[in-house]
Amino acid sequence: MSYQTEEQQVEDLKEWWKDNGTPLIVGAVLGLSGFAGWKYWNEEQIITETKASDSFLTVTKALGEDKLEDLSNASQTVKANFPDSSYAILSAFQLAKRAVDDNNLDKAVMELEWVLSNHGSNDLASIAKIRIARVLISQNEAEKALSYLNFTKESGYAEMANLVKGDALLSLGKNTEALEAYQAASNTGKLTANHPTLKIKIASLQTPAFDLEETEVAVPDSTADSTIDQVVNETEENETGASSPEKKDGESK
Repeated sequence: MSYQTEEQQVEDLKEWWKDNGTPLIVGAVLGLSGFAGWKYWNEEQIITETKASDSFLTVTKALGEDKLEDLSNASQTVKANFPDSSYAILSAFQLAKRAVDDNNLDKAVMELEWVLSNHGSNDLASIAKIRIARVLISQNEAEKALSYLNFTKESGYAEMANLVKGDALLSLGKNTEALEAYQAASNTGKLTANHPTLKIKIASLQTPAFDLEETEVAVPDSTADSTIDQVVNETEENETGASSPEKKDGESK
């Protein structure tokens, strides 16, 4: 009886395997292939990041040695060979800074816009926006600069954005709004230590302008005349008082 039961179990197993064996094999193969593919991709990512890091070392070396031409070439190489890496963003920042130093502001904006276009979701993109705004303000495009400074309060760059926003609004003659932006930038006090001029900007906007010409008070003629009369009278009294003893002495003689 047990022998028949075992035979039946074998037959059942064969039937089960016939129905499910192929999918299991396929699933196992796909699973192993997926794991192998993920492992390969992960290793490739590590290799790429390592190469990008090594390439960026040439940028930092040129920066440290103040070799501007080498700095530009190395930064361009990192951007071209490793455009998806964070090192490409840092290289773009270096190129933008070099452009500002050369007063090539359009090129600086172009480099920073590259960061936004290719790494818009990266945290460093916030720095790119703030730097673009600064450049635009220097180009007398403050209105356009404001469009780059819409940061949420939760953003780690909100205070710096408000500082630059204040500069933009001030250049547009919107002093009240500029003051509000500066005050928002100084709320936590973190920026005050590194930007001591922030306090000065706030104070200058809080203090009303004082026009000496408008506030100069003219002395009325009547007051001036009465003052002169008073001085004359006091002088005559003093002279009279001073001469009285002499007259008495003369009369007594």
